[in-house]
Amino acid sequence: MRRRLGVLGATVFAAATAVLLAGCVSIPSSGGVNAGDPAPVEESLELDTIVQPPAQDASRLQILEGFIDAAASPRNGYQVARDFLTPAFADEWSAGDGATIDVLADREFNELGETTIVVDATPAAQLSPNGQYDITESSTPIELRYEFEQVDGQWRISQAPPGLLTDETTFTQVFRKYPLYFYSPDFDYLVPDLRWFAGRDSAQTSIVRALLTGPSEWLATGVVTAFPEGTRLESASVPVAGRVASVDLTGATDDDVLTVQRMQLQLQQSLDGVRGVDDVMLSLNGVEEDAPELSPVPLKNPLVDPRPVVFDGTAFGYLASSGEGIEPIPELSPQVEALAPTGAALGPGGESAAVRAAGGVSVVRAGEEAVLLDPRDGLIVPALDAHGVVWSVPGALPDQLVVFPAGGATDPVQLPVPWSGTSIAAIEISRDSTRLVALLGDGAATRFVAASIERDSAGTPVALSPVTLGLADVAGAPLDVTWLDSRTVASLTALPGGGTRVITQEIGGFADPRQGPEGGIAIDGGNSVRDIRLLTAAGDLAAPSGVGWQARASGIRLIAAQQSD
Repeated sequence: MRRRLGVLGATVFAAATAVLLAGCVSIPSSGGVNAGDPAPVEESLELDTIVQPPAQDASRLQILEGFIDAAASPRNGYQVARDFLTPAFADEWSAGDGATIDVLADREFNELGETTIVVDATPAAQLSPNGQYDITESSTPIELRYEFEQVDGQWRISQAPPGLLTDETTFTQVFRKYPLYFYSPDFDYLVPDLRWFAGRDSAQTSIVRALLTGPSEWLATGVVTAFPEGTRLESASVPVAGRVASVDLTGATDDDVLTVQRMQLQLQQSLDGVRGVDDVMLSLNGVEEDAPELSPVPLKNPLVDPRPVVFDGTAFGYLASSGEGIEPIPELSPQVEALAPTGAALGPGGESAAVRAAGGVSVVRAGEEAVLLDPRDGLIVPALDAHGVVWSVPGALPDQLVVFPAGGATDPVQLPVPWSGTSIAAIEISRDSTRLVALLGDGAATRFVAASIERDSAGTPVALSPVTLGLADVAGAPLDVTWLDSRTVASLTALPGGGTRVITQEIGGFADPRQGPEGGIAIDGGNSVRDIRLLTAAGDLAAPSGVGWQARASGIRLIAAQQSD
């Protein structure tokens, strides 16, 4: 028997109202019952999923569907879901082994014989055991096999794949996103690593365990942690009392006060999004630490000048808020203008720029003449990081990425790349200089990826992460990318017929697509998702306005990415 599941068989939540759907209901799980006095705003209701246990004399298919639905409730270690399993397998099954997130409408059930059902699931994404969300590159269905036995005359599941099978809608209701924080190698920046965990009562424990395990594989090349290798939780959980999370660790000492301060800050920032946690008490080997707060505090979201940097064919500099007039950048604008640029990136504080012109890519430093770095043909717009390193690559040769170290060096350093493809349209470096995003063409397909950057002691890149993080499934021909803040990026692609598409996405999270303006050619970000600017082939600089785009300036030839000070 072959059955396609075409209706929502899991819980969908509505605002703060309990909704009964497919045998599931949501009710508040936090906040006390108070006579007369409403709960404070900060104690707003959270919803948990209550799911149905196995029905008497349910068929194998009903047991399987009930098990999948019941896994929407992580309460008490997925106790209701375990009721659908044989006693032996209930003890063996591990819900924490990640999840397959599938397209619900495409889910199919195939009964094979008397004791086996195979689920054909079309994967949309996968969740690793450490909470990392990865968009699946292939939509080829996967087979998940479930075996059944009778227990006291009732069908129960005796074997199942590890982890969870959940659809996209249920996933967003059961799992919550939490940015874990690591450090840039110089400890100047806090770098986010987005994770997803279920179970509101245990989120703080999942976060601390993941933090001690270390950064995601794709990010590990570019960041460091304050926790010494071998550091682990002393107890099985992280208790919370009086809005203080108590983290008791072993394997680390308090010999170095600076390290203790950095550990405390990592914990505080990573647990900041957990409901009911306002502070962290760190204990090392059973002794509570009382180190002073770290000062200065590393930057968590470095900012750029909110004004776009543009070139109108004559003047290069900051566009006035009115959209009319360009403010020159002292000791830099004249040199850039003399190159007749076709693309540019501005360095920290406006002290330098990487410029693409007819002769190739040059670097311009304040008060100095331009220096040609890369004369190759077909170069994309260069990137410039906070260390003053220039990044350059030909559009038709995505594996020929080179960097030019800061300090006047003109000899390129070629970096092996972790991506494949037939072309590359754009790269841009994060404002903490630990990561990059790239927009690649691969035949008729477009790929949007992120990688982290390994540097030497002088800040020169020496390698990229051996694996990339796949971002949104991008439709259309690749055009440009930008960073919007420390966690969010955006891509621009051209659609057939002249339209464009803009996709904004949290790295490690979900994508938000929207229609772009006609003839868009370049995208730039300010300091939030509200600060996107698009340049069109007609020279209009457009910004979002309602569901459309509004021209804010005209006669613009290029818009330059910026690095934070």
